[in-house]
Amino acid sequence: MKKIKYIISIALLLSTQLICAQTQLIIKGNIKDAVTGESISNATVHALGSGRYALSDKEGSFVIKSKSNDTLLISHIGFTPQKISVGSNHFISVLLNETNTSLADVTINTGYQNLKPNEVNGSYVVIDNKKLNQQTGLNILDRLKGVTSSLLFNVGKQNNNPQNKTGITIRGLSTINGPLDPLIVVDNFIYDGDINNINPNDVESITILKDAAAASIWGARAGNGVIVITTKKGQFNQKLHVDFNSDVIMTDKPNLFYQPQISSADYIDLEQYLFNKGYYNSQLNSRSHPAVSPAVLIFKEKQQGLISATDSASQINALKQNDSRRQFEKYYYRKGLTQQYALNLRGGSQNIAWLISGDYDKDINNLSAQYNKINLRFENTYRPIKNMTLNAGVYYTNSNNISGLPSYSNVISLNGTIQVPYLNLAGPEGQSIAVPYAYNTNYIDTAGAGKLMDWNYYPLTDYKHNVTTANTEELLANAGLNYKIIQGLQLSLLYQYQKQNVQTNTISDTASYYTRNLINTYSQLDRNTGVINYIIPLGGILKKGYANLQSYNFRGQLNFDRTFHQKHHINAIAGMEVRNEWASGSNAIYYGYNPDPLTYTSSINYNTRYPTFITGSSAYIPGTSSLSSTDNRFVSFFSNADYIYNDRYIVSASMRRDGSNIFGASTNNKWKPLWSAGLGWNISKENFYKIGWLPYLKLSATYGVSGNVDLSKTALPVGNMAINNITGFQDERINYINNPDLSWERSYQTNLRIDFATAKNIISGALEYYHKKGRDLYAPIPYDYTTWGLSSTITANVADMKGNGVDITLHSNNINRDFKWTTDFLWSYNTSITTAYHTDNAASAYYLLQGGNTINPIIGKPLYAIAAYKWGGLDAQGNPQGYIGDTLSTDYAGIDVNAYERGLKSGSFVYVGPASPTIFGSLSNEFSYKSFALSFNITYKFHYYLFKPSLSYTALATNGTGGIDYGQRWKQSGDENKTNVPSFVYPLNSDRDAFYNGSTINVIKGDQIRLQFINLSYSLLSNKKNLPFNSLQIYINAANIGILWRANNDHIDPDYANGIPNPKTYTVGIRANF
Repeated sequence: MKKIKYIISIALLLSTQLICAQTQLIIKGNIKDAVTGESISNATVHALGSGRYALSDKEGSFVIKSKSNDTLLISHIGFTPQKISVGSNHFISVLLNETNTSLADVTINTGYQNLKPNEVNGSYVVIDNKKLNQQTGLNILDRLKGVTSSLLFNVGKQNNNPQNKTGITIRGLSTINGPLDPLIVVDNFIYDGDINNINPNDVESITILKDAAAASIWGARAGNGVIVITTKKGQFNQKLHVDFNSDVIMTDKPNLFYQPQISSADYIDLEQYLFNKGYYNSQLNSRSHPAVSPAVLIFKEKQQGLISATDSASQINALKQNDSRRQFEKYYYRKGLTQQYALNLRGGSQNIAWLISGDYDKDINNLSAQYNKINLRFENTYRPIKNMTLNAGVYYTNSNNISGLPSYSNVISLNGTIQVPYLNLAGPEGQSIAVPYAYNTNYIDTAGAGKLMDWNYYPLTDYKHNVTTANTEELLANAGLNYKIIQGLQLSLLYQYQKQNVQTNTISDTASYYTRNLINTYSQLDRNTGVINYIIPLGGILKKGYANLQSYNFRGQLNFDRTFHQKHHINAIAGMEVRNEWASGSNAIYYGYNPDPLTYTSSINYNTRYPTFITGSSAYIPGTSSLSSTDNRFVSFFSNADYIYNDRYIVSASMRRDGSNIFGASTNNKWKPLWSAGLGWNISKENFYKIGWLPYLKLSATYGVSGNVDLSKTALPVGNMAINNITGFQDERINYINNPDLSWERSYQTNLRIDFATAKNIISGALEYYHKKGRDLYAPIPYDYTTWGLSSTITANVADMKGNGVDITLHSNNINRDFKWTTDFLWSYNTSITTAYHTDNAASAYYLLQGGNTINPIIGKPLYAIAAYKWGGLDAQGNPQGYIGDTLSTDYAGIDVNAYERGLKSGSFVYVGPASPTIFGSLSNEFSYKSFALSFNITYKFHYYLFKPSLSYTALATNGTGGIDYGQRWKQSGDENKTNVPSFVYPLNSDRDAFYNGSTINVIKGDQIRLQFINLSYSLLSNKKNLPFNSLQIYINAANIGILWRANNDHIDPDYANGIPNPKTYTVGIRANF
């Protein structure tokens, strides 16, 4: 006992001495320019141990509380940061040296190694945490809008490729039929999960690798560019740091009135005309009793003498006053609300660095759909011996989506196709009412003599009874070992395991329209006894879907980084990597489902056809189960080396070889590595360089080959196996025939780059020119269908394309005093054309008619491009006129045949131009005064075209769409001199409509300038003991603000020509460091 007391006494004595040795000091100091001797105001002084901050005043003076064993980090824009040990000093004089370039402190993370700009020849851009935090939202990729050159969000483009999830292109397209997305890398490994799972508050920086030299290290999947996401980490010898961030984001209701539509009165008058012509007779007399509009029902009831002319007129007039958009905005839409909370704790001792972070997101969108997400992350790095570090981390995500109300177009669509603009969507007090949907309301009111379930659709409440939930769980676990073998040589072993499970459940209870409709459809009514035989059992319906993804990654790598004789610097890596991706999915349906007690009916016969109630025709019960599975395996060998002589000359090279089970055997047996080479010259380091106003100038050139691979394709035959409903035996359908020569696509890219910075970094930036060639691109080629009857083509590596571009990045420090003003200007030019495509008429621009939203590979033309019929005006009867040769014509079928047979020589149509911006970029400005900062971002897109929405009488009559200019149509003789909208004709003429919709009169320029976001913040750095934080920032943000200028005079937003613009969002947030 005495021994224990003695030990405690000694410990207390030592701790007392330690505390005394670390007594807090009040440190004063002064900061000046080392060359000019001028005082530097607003420099940041950071006590690394205590985490306190201070700012220098206009005289360069500062005061901060610190400890004697602490270290101060002094930093300022345009100057090299400096660390100073406090010791016993009470006054510290600091001389900061001007940095030669604003890139001095930038770290380029390629996913394989961390490099400095002076060690790199390739094309890259780094977006730091500060830049990312200027925008808000739950998706980290959305924060890249307008902040980097060469990166374009393809708003409005349609693509059925499942590997086009992001809508992002880097330096234009590099493929025609392959994956369009850039490769996403998170913390050194490829990330194939849902990007929404990544917490933006965990991200430290994003590096975009743009050219082949930068991206080729990633091999056969890097042809579209690479986005490398680096998350925050703990550091050795770091005191506890706590970061807290909270955002509340409010989203406006979408503007349904943005797109002009035909008025309810005009639509009903058109229905009256069509009814009198007998247009609706086939629907009204159909055995299937399809839904028709309320006005058509009134016309029919009047015709049958069921209601008087007076009652009919009164009811029609009431309908003409309706506008479904107003009711939808009032009773269906709500303002969206997003809440985001993030907490990050990190620190470290001499041998341990750690991080713990958590994030909670809650979102309710405009249609009351809900989204909740939890992120948890743990990182730990341990240094057991001097030359070794071990690290391990876990990243866990759990998100849940719950469906909401149906969309506007779904609610107002009869039979899922005909949109009626005057439907009553809610009662006078906002109560739920029946809306015409699938069947004639007069029929379902009496069908089954009251024995069937209610067959009406109540959209305002149906969503509560038809609920889809999607739960996503993802686990990322990683481990690594770094061992310093000798000076400059290090061994790295990295492993990552990823598992993502997505479970989707759709529960349709007995009150849902889906369940009631399905039960009624298969019900068998004995009209003599009134007894119903329910083929679909009474009860709810549960649909379950599972999608599972697992991947294993292992990388062994040697890193060499050493300088010899102070002039020769070598930075090199070499290694190998194996990756296995396994994905599976399943779907099942359960009838008669009851959640409590949990029961369902298993005796469902899916192999028998049953008569349906309305028509009597027979059909199978929907719901056979399905299973799917894919297994992709990759093995890679890679190397990369940079040699730097005297900090002036850089020679770089990389090489990688990929093999995979999705490639053909002949491809894997061929040695065709992907590679790159580059040269760099830091000319400003030369002794003869004497340009004082331009102290930094670097030239570089690279050439390389990267790849692109479609994971859905394989060299082996792929088929579906199923039980045949008729025979009851298993059969197989071959969907893809084997192709042993299948390989990855190749992208060859040349890049020339100039980096520069003027004195004091007043202006800095980069100018780049690049040339791209795509080879071995996926394209269909003819195949002897007598040997494989499913298709007459197979996909092979037979297409080519090429592209050119320019990227300009400029940063300027316009004013650098108490009041600061900085500007970033981004300008990109890109064009890509098809040079080879082995299909019939691949050189015919005819296939670009009415195009622009989808990729159309025509030799010599951009992949997104537009051609249009030549417009000849309206004739005296209001008919649109085109050309056959030089002759005006209204023979629309003849115009189209002439265009098809003779192409651009026909005189019937013209090539207009690209349908995707060839020039795009942004202008950002940030103003700050002491603790206040204001920033805004303006984006622009130039030199491209699109078709504006236009009138189609065929679409208006059959689908209720395409009526945008109905009120401006030709109505009487002479109108051809004041309108270009054709007259209405009956019978409907779809060729006439197609010609008008695809003519040059409806082509507009897409050029635009828009305000992307505005951000206002107030920051407070604390060096006062009584305040609980080290730094605090309060900010407000407005995004999706809208168009500032557009080239067209039709008030059309080119990004949303056929839709509704994203609503404005407003964010209030707080960011604190403790």
